[in-house]
Amino acid sequence: QFAEEGAAKVFKPDIGSGFIVGVVGALQFEVLASRIELEYGLPVRFEASQFTSARWVSGPKAALEKFMAANKQHMAHDHDGDPVYLTRLKWDIDRAERDYPELTLSATKEMHGG
Repeated sequence: QFAEEGAAKVFKPDIGSGFIVGVVGALQFEVLASRIELEYGLPVRFEASQFTSARWVSGPKAALEKFMAANKQHMAHDHDGDPVYLTRLKWDIDRAERDYPELTLSATKEMHGG
């Protein structure tokens, strides 16, 4: 629900079990935790992730599959099932854009009204 509202982005890493919640600014974690506790009566605890940025990846299917295979430890999917490249450094993004010029790495995902 929070991902659909745009309050947070939820990513399911391709490797591992759990989920990664992305927000803009640490205060948003407190707001999100408070809402979950109030609305659902669930205790919430967030742990820091090694990743600091996310980029939605799009492009030709063959290039996308090659990129995802080469970067498995950095790949996740959002709540819509779209591929997302999780990074620690701006350098990772620059390298990906240099090595895969046919792909588009977007800092934001275009939202479509439904």
